[in-house]
Amino acid sequence: MEIVQALGDTWYIPGPTNLGVYAREDRAVLVDSGNDESAGRKILKILGEMGWEPDLIVNTHSNADHVGGNAFIQKRTGCRIASTRAESVFIEEPRFEPALLWGSAPFRAISGKFLQAQPSRVTDIIPSSGSVLETGLEAIPLPGHFLDMIGLRTPDGVFFIADSLFSSSILDKYGMVVCFDVAAQYRTLEYLESAEAELFIPCHAEVTGDLAPLVQRNRKALDEARERVIKACSSPASREDVLADLSGHFGIDLNPAQFVLTHITVSAHISHLADEGILNPVFEKGRMLWLAS
Repeated sequence: MEIVQALGDTWYIPGPTNLGVYAREDRAVLVDSGNDESAGRKILKILGEMGWEPDLIVNTHSNADHVGGNAFIQKRTGCRIASTRAESVFIEEPRFEPALLWGSAPFRAISGKFLQAQPSRVTDIIPSSGSVLETGLEAIPLPGHFLDMIGLRTPDGVFFIADSLFSSSILDKYGMVVCFDVAAQYRTLEYLESAEAELFIPCHAEVTGDLAPLVQRNRKALDEARERVIKACSSPASREDVLADLSGHFGIDLNPAQFVLTHITVSAHISHLADEGILNPVFEKGRMLWLAS
């Protein structure tokens, strides 16, 4: 793990999930905390080498790879943690994430650290838009990927855009990425097309000054998944029928965790298409099926 200066007082820590640091004098604000205690240890080591003490972690959203280091860092330093209200519930009660994905008390195979972080205490509830406490950071709503995800813009003009966009390599591998609200994701893509910043730092893509190609690639992936769902429902199909079709189409190698992540994404597309009047529910032999109109 290393730290890289983006611009001015804004830094980032590259990794499977890119993390942010906004540091002034000897104090630092973290943007997310990585996926587990090991990440938290490494972050504290880096901050210590830079002569910084963490005052605050601002979580863009509550997925485990963004909040997994919270508990360790907060225990060691007593730092505050801030998030939007909806995401705070899952940060403090991480068991709710696999429960949401599965729809009930989750089974053991989806209750590991990949989907369920250690709980931490959210000390500050922040709005999804506007100034973040007295840090100088600005919260910007980026809904779609999860419940109430935000991005964070620093005074240096660096925009941490969380999981609003994914790299071409990830999209090439999986075809589609986790989405909780398809309509909101389309709105976020539209916003990002004209968003301005000196640098954009996605959590799962390369740092860039030009976001347009990545926005286009992510829109293409979202459109392709949408059209595939419609095609899968050309005759009555259950959610699992649709999931099987998309998994085969995109070559997704399913395991329990990948299944529930794909399932929620398929569900989001079905909800969006139902609200648009493109899909309609039908019931056959005790099964809820979906049919394209």
